[in-house]
Amino acid sequence: MKILLSIIAIFLFLSSSNAQTQTISKDEYEKVMQFAVSKTNADYPVILKAVVNNIKNGKTISTKTSAVENEAQGRSRQKTTVFENGKETNKYQINAGFGSVYCSDDGIKWEGPSEYECDRMVRLYAPRVPESAEYSVTTKSVKGKQIKIYRIYLVFAPFIEGKKKTFRESVSTIDSRGFFITVEGTEGTLDPRTVTLTRKQSWITKAKIKPVVAPTKLATNE
Repeated sequence: MKILLSIIAIFLFLSSSNAQTQTISKDEYEKVMQFAVSKTNADYPVILKAVVNNIKNGKTISTKTSAVENEAQGRSRQKTTVFENGKETNKYQINAGFGSVYCSDDGIKWEGPSEYECDRMVRLYAPRVPESAEYSVTTKSVKGKQIKIYRIYLVFAPFIEGKKKTFRESVSTIDSRGFFITVEGTEGTLDPRTVTLTRKQSWITKAKIKPVVAPTKLATNE
């Protein structure tokens, strides 16, 4: 048993010593993110998956899962599932070319074509300036391949005096090409640290995707 524990301890030490972390500037961080966004999302065909959990009192109260299959620029299919209060709802979208967007609640009957996205909610956010910001990168070797893990950690003053400060953290794992592998985000309040939202995005590039075509059963035809 002692020998086994020693081997485990040595393995953990080697694993940790294999990673190197350094502080970087905001400009360097943003430059890497912009490159990763532009290159990863354009490496067609590409699948983007995202899971967002809203959390209250340590329990998940809703989960939104989306999967977007991008065959080419302007051609994609998307399914979004929301689970909340024990109920599941689904939304579907097909982009069959620029200006040809189709929407559905069941994936069978479709409305369209339209020039607009199916989720037409307009969200306006006032820009927030953080009280503090930390940017860092950790270089690791995984299965003989080098990856970099970029982290941003922001702390914001409360909107209203007397309320708690909030934080936002994002950890992006990027491969040797500079492409995203995953991006994991966490948001919440401080003193004590309480997580209210988690978000994870992952990409599969050069994926196998069925050809994206316009749906034939349109609700407007009935």
